[in-house]
Amino acid sequence: MQTKKEVFDQYNGQEIEKFTVTNSHDVSISAISLGATWKAFNIPGKDGKPENVLLSMPSSEEYMKNQYFCQAIGRTAGRITKGTFSINGQEYHVDANEGTTTLHGGPHGFNTQVWDGAFDGDKIVFKKHINSADDSFPGNIDVQITFALNDDNEVTITYTAKSDADTLFNPTQHAYFNLSDSQNVYGQSLQINADQYLELNADKTPTGKMVPVDDTAYDFRDAHNIKLGIDDMKAEVGHTYDEVYVINDHQADEPIATLSDPESGRSVAIKSDRNALVVFTPDDLNGVKFDRGAGVTHMGIALEAQNLPDTPNHEGFGSVLLPKGEEKTYSISYKATF
Repeated sequence: MQTKKEVFDQYNGQEIEKFTVTNSHDVSISAISLGATWKAFNIPGKDGKPENVLLSMPSSEEYMKNQYFCQAIGRTAGRITKGTFSINGQEYHVDANEGTTTLHGGPHGFNTQVWDGAFDGDKIVFKKHINSADDSFPGNIDVQITFALNDDNEVTITYTAKSDADTLFNPTQHAYFNLSDSQNVYGQSLQINADQYLELNADKTPTGKMVPVDDTAYDFRDAHNIKLGIDDMKAEVGHTYDEVYVINDHQADEPIATLSDPESGRSVAIKSDRNALVVFTPDDLNGVKFDRGAGVTHMGIALEAQNLPDTPNHEGFGSVLLPKGEEKTYSISYKATF
């Protein structure tokens, strides 16, 4: 493994660092200290030339102007209804940043923080102490996010946290992929190990109901072309994908989703032991600057492995409780084939 540390740029007077790890197959990853952002996942294509399959941006300013692109998300991924939840009978109200809703940890979530970065061997490690007063969630929390690449071309992102009070912890990486050498994801296919998806309210918070994917445009149990899926979604429900899939029970080494591009020969299989995957195909990326060029419709697809959002407000969604004094760890892995 080769490692490299360099200055990416500056943001609000702070130096933003970039860390890169490269394996023996010319696969490499980069991450920057602003937002613990996954900056690059370079995978060779059929021609042997590595290309970045993430929607990456040229500057910290661009990342913060268009938040969440490939950034770390926490304390909670997804939406919390009215920014309100209860822990052990005590009600909490956290800061809203989407109408009355708290989205992706609120206005001071993980993606807005400048993290302390360093190499631990050939792993990229970001650490941050976040006070309750900083992000309005209960408990002062210590978080570590680790990016590791191995010689099997698999990236593993690990999130570890410990709090001095009961709090919530449901992190993810808001990774946007485009495995092709073209400007959209229309030629790519997606497979998801999910028999159900969440019904959503108008504000995109869950109603609590899980709906079967059978005979709908939501069905990706078999690999399905993304462009055909988008067309079917528009015809059926009037919009493209911004959906929460309920992942089936599965073995830890069984992928929950696989994204493939027949033309380039690249594929990424996602593994997670958690019960949800968010799929988002953004329509409007006009005016956004990416490393691969100006933003266009459906330039990428976001695949966010996590626990079901708004969990404390719904029976049957599981738990994202981080008990006082306990350490909790989640991992998401992305295996590239080419």
